[in-house]
Amino acid sequence: MIDLYSFQRWPDIVKSFGRSGSYTPSWSAARKQSIAGDADWWNAISPAYRWMMGEMEHKGMPRPDPDAAPLWAWARWVDSKGRAHTRPDRRYPGFRNQYDGLELLHLRVDESRVLCTDFDQYHCVINHWPCAPLDANTWPPAEYDRWLDGHWDDPAEKKRLQYRENAIVDPAHLPDRWIQACVWTIAPHDVVDIRPACGKPDTMVSHG
Repeated sequence: MIDLYSFQRWPDIVKSFGRSGSYTPSWSAARKQSIAGDADWWNAISPAYRWMMGEMEHKGMPRPDPDAAPLWAWARWVDSKGRAHTRPDRRYPGFRNQYDGLELLHLRVDESRVLCTDFDQYHCVINHWPCAPLDANTWPPAEYDRWLDGHWDDPAEKKRLQYRENAIVDPAHLPDRWIQACVWTIAPHDVVDIRPACGKPDTMVSHG
């Protein structure tokens, strides 16, 4: 089992629990809400979301229905002193004012239901950059620069394999880095704890 923390609108999830006994985010609803707020943002990020969904299916987690979208959560985060944590702290600058109006859900789910990815490495997916191994931060700068120069123009298929190898992490052996997690569906028994919302209501779609 793995502990995850997700900022969500709890009343919406409760309604879904009452209707169907579970909650799965909607791709069409996320798209509609995001485009209403920032169409350029959605157009830029949606291919990386689709990559995430494809990798979930590749891992053996089939999309439960054609409109399903991943539920985003945090598995690890690292403070300014390099210490790794699980539950997000809203006082930390990386979380402060980022999820106003959303409850923080503590989830505990089976690892087989989760795709974990390194948050920093995921930016390579978003920006279509080559994705070096996780230990690249220990390389001498010149070596890392040579690696980037040699892989910058890699074809899309090669980058896709890089992303699978270097952005996805084993949920049973998480590194002390910022790690995000995706699951398709949650049920009431997955919810361990709920922390109340803070700040003004969020007007953007929740994805983590």
